[in-house]
Amino acid sequence: MAFYTFNKFKLGVLVLMGLIMWQLYRLFNNPPISEPNLSVGDIVELEDDKFNKHKVDKLKVRVYYEALCPDSKYFFIKHLRPVTEKLSEFINVTLVPYGKASTEEINGQYYFKCQHGEEECYANKIHACSIDIIGDMVKSVQFTECMIVDNMDADKALARCAKKMKVNPEPISNCSVNERGSALLKKHGDDTNILKPHFIPTITINGSKENQGAILKNFLLQICKMIDMPLPPPCL
Repeated sequence: MAFYTFNKFKLGVLVLMGLIMWQLYRLFNNPPISEPNLSVGDIVELEDDKFNKHKVDKLKVRVYYEALCPDSKYFFIKHLRPVTEKLSEFINVTLVPYGKASTEEINGQYYFKCQHGEEECYANKIHACSIDIIGDMVKSVQFTECMIVDNMDADKALARCAKKMKVNPEPISNCSVNERGSALLKKHGDDTNILKPHFIPTITINGSKENQGAILKNFLLQICKMIDMPLPPPCL
């Protein structure tokens, strides 16, 4: 009986040693596969689910408008602000406050005439300065929408919206009454004159001003048509 037990123990040791030798053989002859050395580009490509494409290559939206225009006001309130807030990862909005105005340069000074009078020229300057100073797309759209709701007194509109959105109004106000404000509005005028819009507001998407009727009627739908699948939730 003792002999049988010894042989059984010896067999167990041999089996255990065999397993250890087999694991050592696998370890030295089949080294573990290391993690791939992925670059940032590789990671982006691996994670690309079509959403990332638009985070890098956003739809370029330009809105040509004027501060006291009822149609511009309607577009900002009903379309531009809601869509910008919902799809800020997919669109890049540029605001161009000028509209059907004209610019005259006399002795190095710029003078403007606007469709809705002198107050609109002043309001356009305030818009131009706020866009420049705020420097954030979504916040600029929200701030401009706030002012355009009631812009008949541009200073009061600036004060009201600055308080509401916790923006310092002084740099904007100072800009609007000095050369910086005039230079900004002149630039917006140059941009507008290149496009030569027949209607205000005019909205371009990736440089195209086609389908203005459809854009003004349902801006969200026209943007969603240009976003690759899978569509983000606001488009569903």
